[in-house]
Amino acid sequence: MDEISEKKDPAILLKILPDTDGLERIKVLAELTVAFKANNPQKAADFGKQGLELLRETENRELESFILNELCWICQCLGEHHIALEFGIRNLDIISKNDNEEKISNAFNNIGSVYWRLARFDQALEYYLKALRILENLGDKQGIAIVSNNIGVIYNAIGDKDSALDFYNRAIKINEELNSKNKLATSLNNAGVIYLETKGEHEKALEYYQRALEIREKLGNKWRIPHSLTNIGVVLKEMKDYSKSLEYFFRSLEIAEKIGNRHVAATTLTSIGEVYLLLDNFDKAQEYVMRGLAITEEIDAPDLKRNCCEVMSGIFEKKGDFREALKYNKQFKEINDRIFTEESSKKYNELQISYETAKKEKENEIYRLRNIELVKANEKLTKALAEVKTLSGLLPICSSCKKIRDDSGYWEQIEKYITERSDTQFSHGICPECMKKLYPEYKESHG
Repeated sequence: MDEISEKKDPAILLKILPDTDGLERIKVLAELTVAFKANNPQKAADFGKQGLELLRETENRELESFILNELCWICQCLGEHHIALEFGIRNLDIISKNDNEEKISNAFNNIGSVYWRLARFDQALEYYLKALRILENLGDKQGIAIVSNNIGVIYNAIGDKDSALDFYNRAIKINEELNSKNKLATSLNNAGVIYLETKGEHEKALEYYQRALEIREKLGNKWRIPHSLTNIGVVLKEMKDYSKSLEYFFRSLEIAEKIGNRHVAATTLTSIGEVYLLLDNFDKAQEYVMRGLAITEEIDAPDLKRNCCEVMSGIFEKKGDFREALKYNKQFKEINDRIFTEESSKKYNELQISYETAKKEKENEIYRLRNIELVKANEKLTKALAEVKTLSGLLPICSSCKKIRDDSGYWEQIEKYITERSDTQFSHGICPECMKKLYPEYKESHG
């Protein structure tokens, strides 16, 4: 489906849609799905689902896979995570039969992203690492950067900040090398989280977030702009510049609500509540966090809901309503325990060890093959050198008969001397000058 592009004019596609039917109509619906996914994901999802419905009548596995892949991402944006997972697994089932490694890695990455949003971090890491192994084998730098960034997100979520930063920096390096602005902004944004949360380097985090925002605003990436605005607001909150922080949060919230980015809307509402809590405005704090909590329940985002419950517990504690504070604290603990089980922690370690082992084995195999090639090359060189006989040094030669004196003092014909000491073989002839001297009559008669 390479012919489908986001650059196609949605207005033209909408105009021709009523006049199409059959396979042509499905293709137009697929094009509309792509055209609307960045700025109107709900509309994009509607078009994609219409296309899938029509595909029941017209079997086209390639087109079905394309739409399923798009819907997997779009439904994540809409918070329909279990539907997204269903689409992702259906797509993987189709492309696995075609053995297309590039598409399989993309499917693994999408499924990993759904599991991340569902806070099933061990499964997310498993699928991301599967995707990374394929991409490393293919040498797909852009793909490696995307998945490395996503793996960094998982390590950050489970508290392994050093590993997270390693993967983020790997993604940043590749994206700078490839001049991939959009992906670079994402990696910068995520690295900023580490500098803020782990290292406490507010200025460094702010620098990364502002670079990401500048790139996204230049590219007109409406879906990602509010994310950057919220992160800048978080840094300013940590720096105790509350008025400026709220300014960025409200800018983010306005855009997020307008385009339907409910993940960022929920995060931002909770952050606004945190600022009002710090300003001792408990009623406003409760109002905004409750709005965020309502969204997390609608979109089934346990990690975001966990954060809301934690802040709500703090609000009621400050208000002196310890019963409500305890209720939300219990909800927080229940969700937290569900996310971070002993079993999942064990699996993170196993996955990391498996990845590192496979990577090491691959490096060792490359090293082994290089050594084999080196040994073969050395053997060829040794054999060649053994077959070559060289003549060197000062050779005494008779100025009259041209015989050469050997090491034992005997004089030998030059042909014999050279033949015995090298692989050179002589064939005899007569040069033109000697022909004149020795056979003048022959020269004249054949002149």
